[in-house]
Amino acid sequence: MVFVDESGINTAMTRTHGRGPPGERVSGAVPHGHWKTLTMIGALRLEGVVAAVTINASTDADVFGTFVHEALVPALRLGDVVLWDGLAAHKVPRMREEIERAQATLVPLPPYSPDLSPIEPYWSKVKTYVRSQEARTPAELGEAAAEGFASVTAADAHGWFKKCGYCVH
Repeated sequence: MVFVDESGINTAMTRTHGRGPPGERVSGAVPHGHWKTLTMIGALRLEGVVAAVTINASTDADVFGTFVHEALVPALRLGDVVLWDGLAAHKVPRMREEIERAQATLVPLPPYSPDLSPIEPYWSKVKTYVRSQEARTPAELGEAAAEGFASVTAADAHGWFKKCGYCVH
C-alpha cells in the first residue's frame, strides 16, 4: 500500500510549545505579513517514504501529474496499491493510467477519511520538524522540509500504519 497526499508549509511556522525555567515565560517570535508558502507532495509505504517533493505552487493537474510521472511511478513496485483522496487533480484520467501502466492499482480513499491514512501523521512529523527550524525564506523552508522528510523512519511508518488499523507484520 502506498498512500499519497499533499500538504502545505509556510515561512511563518514556528514552535507551538516551549520549555523554560519554572515560573518563567517562554518567548518567541512569529513573523507577520507576507509569508511564503510551499506545497509538499509525498508518498508513504510501510517501509517509509516512497517519494517527497516541495513546490512553490498549488497542486493542480499539471503539478500532480509531474509528481506521479517523475517521482511516484518510478518508485512503484509490481502489484502496489496506491491510495489517495478525492482532490480534483487526482481525478484526471491520465493519473490512473500512469499508475496502471506501472502495474499498480489505484484505490481512492473515501471522503473525509484522514483516520484511514497513515500519511496524515507523516505530515505532522514533517511539519513539527519544519516548525522547529523556523525557516523564514523559501530556500530555508525547502531545506527544512527535505530534512523533515529524511527524519521519517521505517519504524515511524510502521507505527502509523498500525495506528490506522492496518495489519503489519
